[in-house]
Amino acid sequence: MIRAFIAIDIPEDVRAAITEAQARLKRANLSVKVSWTKIDNVHLTLQFLGYAEEPVVPKISEALAVVAGQHEPFNLRVKGVGAFPSEKRPRVLWVGCADAEGKLKTLARAVQEAMQQFGFEPEHREFSAHLTLGRIKPAPMKSGIPKPDDALTRALDSIKDTKFGTMHVDAIHLFQSQLHPEGSIYTKLSSHTFTGGHHAVET
Repeated sequence: MIRAFIAIDIPEDVRAAITEAQARLKRANLSVKVSWTKIDNVHLTLQFLGYAEEPVVPKISEALAVVAGQHEPFNLRVKGVGAFPSEKRPRVLWVGCADAEGKLKTLARAVQEAMQQFGFEPEHREFSAHLTLGRIKPAPMKSGIPKPDDALTRALDSIKDTKFGTMHVDAIHLFQSQLHPEGSIYTKLSSHTFTGGHHAVET
């Protein structure tokens, strides 16, 4: 069994801009504890599969090659910072992706539909394009609801309109995620370049 997900790589200039945003948040005097995402691990996830049987992995790659062959490259603007479900009750800190033409949402839907044949159900929530900066560690409390943190709210507000650059989306990737005490390690298992209706290229 392997733990796997399907995602889009982000370019180095966008990754560098996200590094600075994360550093600014880290410098804020936060009263909540945050599990920060390693910058090298920041990807735009299309679907988290969970655990997959190893013999199924090549079939997943074949299905992703078909999806890639049906899509053309497109650009995605990376901008804005916020928190889910809200800045007052944060659980996840994120960087946003502007998908005005809906191309990313269409791609995510195609990926999730292709994975259903292997028993991976699509997300019931509407797809929300974002890059995870960090996750709030839950404080011990009866309600389980995160406390509002004024310092975090101010820090997020100071960078909420930041523009991080443009992603040229031209491939999807299957990753393995290995859990370790020092953090997850991601390994790229297969890559599938968009060919807009032509035969997909696998690397």
